[in-house]
Amino acid sequence: TNKLVAAVGAMGSGQSAEEVGGYRVFKVHSGSPAEEAGLEVFFDFVTEIGGKKMDSDQASFYHAIQEAVNQRTKMVVHNIRTQDVRDVLVTPRKWAGNGLLGALVRYDTLDNAESQGIRVLNVFENSPARQAGLVPYKDFLLGTTEVMFRDLDELVEIVNLFDGRKVQIYVYNSDSETIREVTLVPDSKWGGHGCIGADIRTGILHRIPPPRKNVAALNHTQATLPHLQQQQQQQQTHALQSALSPVAAHAQPAALPDATQLVDPAQPLPTQPQQPHEAVAVQPPAAVPQPASVEPQVAS
Repeated sequence: TNKLVAAVGAMGSGQSAEEVGGYRVFKVHSGSPAEEAGLEVFFDFVTEIGGKKMDSDQASFYHAIQEAVNQRTKMVVHNIRTQDVRDVLVTPRKWAGNGLLGALVRYDTLDNAESQGIRVLNVFENSPARQAGLVPYKDFLLGTTEVMFRDLDELVEIVNLFDGRKVQIYVYNSDSETIREVTLVPDSKWGGHGCIGADIRTGILHRIPPPRKNVAALNHTQATLPHLQQQQQQQQTHALQSALSPVAAHAQPAALPDATQLVDPAQPLPTQPQQPHEAVAVQPPAAVPQPASVEPQVAS
C-alpha cells in the first residue's frame, strides 16, 4: 500500500503534458451507481466527469462527483483492454453502501498499461492456487483493492505479506472475458514450491489478449434489447388481431376446423360428413338416371 501511495504521489508531482492518466477503478460495489453504469475493475480509467478533465489531484474527482449528486452525468472512460474511449452516464447519489459512486478509484497513468496482469501457466496439485480455483493458461492475476500488479515483484510482495492469511485478488479469465474475485491463502509450508503453487509469467508473450467480442455493439444491444422485445411483441399482437378480425366477423371461434385433424395423417377419416359441406359431399346429383331406367322394355 505504501508503495502504491508513493507511486501515486510521484505521478502527481512529475506529471508531464504528454502523460495521459485517469482514475483507475479498483473496486465496484454490488448495487452501486458505478455498477449500474457498467464500470469495469482494473481496465477502466475515468478521465473526465461532467466536462472536466481529471488530474492527479484527488480533490478534482471528489468535487466533480459532489457537483453531480442526483444528476445524470457523463463520464469519459478509457478502457485499456479494448483500447476504446466511451461515454458513461452515471447518477451519483446516496445508496445502500458507502459513498456516492460506490467505487474505489485511484489515479494512475495509461503508459505501459497493456503489459499489466500476470498470467497463470500451471497450477500444482494440492496448492493454494488450486484451492483458489485458478485456471491454467486462461487466468490473469490483476491485483487487489490496494494495488494492481504491474510486475512479479508486486505480486511477490503481496504474497509474502499475506503468508498464511486470506487475500482477495482480482482475476481475469480470457475465455469468459470477465473479472472475478478469488480468495487466495498463500502458504509457504503447503508442501511444494513457492507460496501459491503456480507457474506464473509476465511479458509480451503473456499479455492479456485483445477482446473477441464487439464490446460497443454488445453494450448497445444490451441497452436496446428490452425496447426491441417490446416493439416486436406489439407488432406480433397487432398482426394477430388483424388476421383474426375477418374470421371473428363471420364465424364464432368454435366453428373453426380442428387443426389437429387437418394435419395429422394418423387420424382416421371422419365417418360423418363435416359441416358446412354435408349436402355436396354425400348426396348424388339429381340428374343421374337410376339403373332400372336403362333396361330394355318387354312387349306384353
